[in-house]
Amino acid sequence: MNEPAKLTLVWEWPLRLWHWAVAISVSVALLTGLVPQLDYFSVHRVAGISVIALIVFRVLWGVLGGTYARFKNYWTTPKAFIHHFMGKAAPRAHTSPGVLLTIAVLLTLTLQSVAGLFTSDDVFYEGPLVQFAEDELVEAASDLHGQVWKFILALIAIHLSAHIVYLCFFRSRIPLSMFTGRKFTEDQDTTWSVWSLLLAFGVALAVFLILMYYSR
Repeated sequence: MNEPAKLTLVWEWPLRLWHWAVAISVSVALLTGLVPQLDYFSVHRVAGISVIALIVFRVLWGVLGGTYARFKNYWTTPKAFIHHFMGKAAPRAHTSPGVLLTIAVLLTLTLQSVAGLFTSDDVFYEGPLVQFAEDELVEAASDLHGQVWKFILALIAIHLSAHIVYLCFFRSRIPLSMFTGRKFTEDQDTTWSVWSLLLAFGVALAVFLILMYYSR
């Protein structure tokens, strides 16, 4: 028999802090990249490099981090996806749509931010790794960087809309989970290691500093 759902610690504080750091960095990058009155390239560059460092942290945390942050738990099936919307899914740490959205967000942010490293407008702005790339790569990356943000905005809209629905129509605690770290599931509390945190943070910080060095 399944254990009854209980208020479980699913998201440890390093992952919650990472979530909000990504939200801030992506918001700043979008605003400084899309709003003409906020066209501050130096700020946009730092925000973009921050996103890359945060993705590096998340990849390492997906291997070494908390129980439910590990990528081995990010899997789903078409049947599970359908059952979620039919109300037949058991309360678990990850919902099927949540798994798909998380993967889509990580891949899209990675594509956009890495393309930004090789982006140039041939006049004023240049990514930190343009100096190491061939012209064809710079041109392709610049075109990509100018298009992928649309998909990022779409994913953000889906994410926020889903939380509004959960909160307003289903009175669910899911929208609060990145504040409290807790949600009702049949799973046990997450566990994680301080040493893993130090390793992931150290590597992410090194990536940030190296890219900032080459962006001078």
